[in-house]
Amino acid sequence: MRIKTWQNLLISLLLLLVLTVTPILTACGGDENGTEETTTTTTTTTTQTEVDEFEVVQAAVSDYMTHRAGNMKASDLQMRIAEGDAPYIVSLRSAEDYAKGHIPGAVNMKFSDLFTLPKDEEILVYCYTGQSGSFAAATLGVLGYDIQNLRHGMASWTDDPNVYVRRFDPATSQGNYDVETTPNTPGTYSYPKLENTTSNDEDAIILAAAKTVTPQYITAADLNMKIAEGEDMTILSVRSAEQYAKGHIPGAINIGMDDLASNLNKLDPDKPVYVYCYTGHNAGQAAAVLQMLGYDAYSLAYGMCSWSSDPEVNAGSCFDPSTAASYATEK
Repeated sequence: MRIKTWQNLLISLLLLLVLTVTPILTACGGDENGTEETTTTTTTTTTQTEVDEFEVVQAAVSDYMTHRAGNMKASDLQMRIAEGDAPYIVSLRSAEDYAKGHIPGAVNMKFSDLFTLPKDEEILVYCYTGQSGSFAAATLGVLGYDIQNLRHGMASWTDDPNVYVRRFDPATSQGNYDVETTPNTPGTYSYPKLENTTSNDEDAIILAAAKTVTPQYITAADLNMKIAEGEDMTILSVRSAEQYAKGHIPGAINIGMDDLASNLNKLDPDKPVYVYCYTGHNAGQAAAVLQMLGYDAYSLAYGMCSWSSDPEVNAGSCFDPSTAASYATEK
């Protein structure tokens, strides 16, 4: 009896041991063959490379500058309207002035609404004198639009002062400020840093840069005052080297339109840039792309024609009010 009791006790202890060890082995990964299973979890981390916005916009601007938007003459636009082949015409003038009279078929838009225009249309923009139109043409051109600007704007379309509202007039718009012929050597600077969007998509980056553009101008009288006061600024001539040598605004450096995108290191990003050309059209385009690139750029109203009455200096390219057409407008 005593032996049987000890046997029963031993069997109970063995069963208890088995019941205790089995969960432990299972938790440790033991399988039915007594081998240990190892499970390895691999975590993959995707790192998004940050894109340099300036480089993206600079490349787009550089490409655009090789095939810049042109300036259509009023006579050519009139012919196309008459032939039923008019482009999509956009007036950038105020709603009030649009109501006074506009080119037949034109729609009126604010500058900030231009990005809603269809990309599958040939577009022509116009303003008062051609300069705001130049800002718009360059901005949309960088975005890939088929775009042109009306040369000299509404001032070239009509001789009705109630409709054109304002235009270049040598009697009131032209000064005779000092010029110099000695070239000025630019410095070397770092590029601006663009932070317009969190997107790394190139199209989104270029669009965000385009939306920073606002037509900005300076008059000849105000620029002359800044020169007299010694303001820390950059004056940029985008005229030809030949015309620059004949006479330029004191202190101005010269970078031609074709070379602008590859010479941005000659512009101080911490100073305002006052750009001028012959009549304001090229300067408007240059100022627009410079704004896209992060510079505080302005166009000289009416260009060198507002600075000097000397045809050797202004190249004889100034708008002549007597040549304004008298084409039909609609209200």
